[in-house]
Amino acid sequence: MNQRTGAKLVHVPYKGGGQAMGDALGGSIPLVYTAVAGAVGHVKSGKLVGIAVSSRNRASSLPDVPTFIEAGVSHFDVSAWVGILAPAKTPRAIVEKLNREMNALLTSPEVVERLALLGIAATPGTPEQYGEQLKSDLAKYEQVVKTAGIKAE
Repeated sequence: MNQRTGAKLVHVPYKGGGQAMGDALGGSIPLVYTAVAGAVGHVKSGKLVGIAVSSRNRASSLPDVPTFIEAGVSHFDVSAWVGILAPAKTPRAIVEKLNREMNALLTSPEVVERLALLGIAATPGTPEQYGEQLKSDLAKYEQVVKTAGIKAE
């Protein structure tokens, strides 16, 4: 966020989003950058104000909160994703079956509705599409790490 906005925010490491959320609600920290799912209830109750979401599209659970792009931060698309990986030598038939079953689950009305309440949009697809997403994100964040001078500890 510092690189894209020029802000001079200080990263405060927490063991989890819950602690950070508690500190933001209690006024110990001025803002929190966290998952929509953990913040949506607090924003809807008025305890927190949603400034922007970092995904390319608005969160369906917070339709009045703009994206960073809409707020004027060009090319700011930072989305978290969760995927399923299997060992490289897993037979193709098993990979295809797992993919078929996961796609069916992720498109079921019950799951789509539940995820939407949390601000999560499922993106069913193919193993190849997921592989391309991984490659793209690794390249993007490699540049962020180099620019920021981040070193492994």
